[in-house]
Amino acid sequence: MKKTSTILSILLAGNFLISSCASSYKPIRPETISYDYNSTTVDPNLTTSFAYDVLTLRDNKKYAKKEVKSNLRVVSVKVVNNTNAPIHLGKDCRLLMGEREIIPLDPAIASKKLNQGVPIYLLYSLLFLNITKQSGDGYASKTSTTSIPIGLPIAAGNMMVAGTANKIMRAELTGHNILNKTVGPGETVYGIVCLTESVTGKLKFDIIRAN
Repeated sequence: MKKTSTILSILLAGNFLISSCASSYKPIRPETISYDYNSTTVDPNLTTSFAYDVLTLRDNKKYAKKEVKSNLRVVSVKVVNNTNAPIHLGKDCRLLMGEREIIPLDPAIASKKLNQGVPIYLLYSLLFLNITKQSGDGYASKTSTTSIPIGLPIAAGNMMVAGTANKIMRAELTGHNILNKTVGPGETVYGIVCLTESVTGKLKFDIIRAN
């Protein structure tokens, strides 16, 4: 008579490991965001539109949670130049929330705060599949157990997904940094700005030095 039973065991308390896997990053693509009329400020020089909660909008749940935990605001921005001269948004303007000037956070620093953890997924390597076999003739039985380290490929896969997602997120935040953009006369630019603000408010760019 032979009896085979399969037992899945975790050597470390692993409820978190089972329920939490790495997530990919879905780009914000600020040029595709729908900007609400109530989130737009029009003045003779610049028209500024903005959208909060864009990480949630793109279903980047892990990054959205880190955004809240880190007291950050990742904001998608649209700016229209109403003048007849080019304007560099980082050099020629200041960013206001209401009437208060705010200083955006360097996107490289923001991306580090938003990163998914990568080494944490090494804990999956502690996951084994134990296959126990029992055999005998009814009077005597023999038991043998084989342990298969199924957690190693799971750990490697999650680390790869998390690491790649972090790189894509960082590339988008830095590559679309609105403060690095120059908007020509009558032109429109789109970008992202990272704020260390606990509240949301109406944003606008205000010219401090016109060319």
